[in-house]
Amino acid sequence: MGDIDISCDRDRIDLAYCYDFVANSYWSRGRTRGEFDRSVDMSIPVGAYCDGRQVGFARVVTDFIAIAYVADVFVDPDYRRRGIAARMLSALHSHPDIARVKRWMLATHDMQPLYRQHGYRDLDDVIMMRLDDAASDCDPLR
Repeated sequence: MGDIDISCDRDRIDLAYCYDFVANSYWSRGRTRGEFDRSVDMSIPVGAYCDGRQVGFARVVTDFIAIAYVADVFVDPDYRRRGIAARMLSALHSHPDIARVKRWMLATHDMQPLYRQHGYRDLDDVIMMRLDDAASDCDPLR
């Protein structure tokens, strides 16, 4: 396997590939392709790529100021256990357009250990939150 490239360039996102994975996930059964495409349009996406093809995806829904919600995180089964999800999360956490966001949230039934490594804390069995105290040190949006 080649090197993994992480990118927030939305033009690189393979929407068909991502939809096929997300549509079969436990968290979004019933979501249509049109709904998925719109959700990506209304978010900041990140993709993971290897040898010219997409192997991972995640997105953040945000108001760019107060809150960010991490959604639809996945890595192709053949590429798991290589730190790809962690790298995608880091790319989203450091994205310049959302540097002032302090409160990050997500819901997961099975990946709590990964998110805990990135500063998320359990609010209940499913919801997790990360407070980014450094966000207030960033220049305010004008």
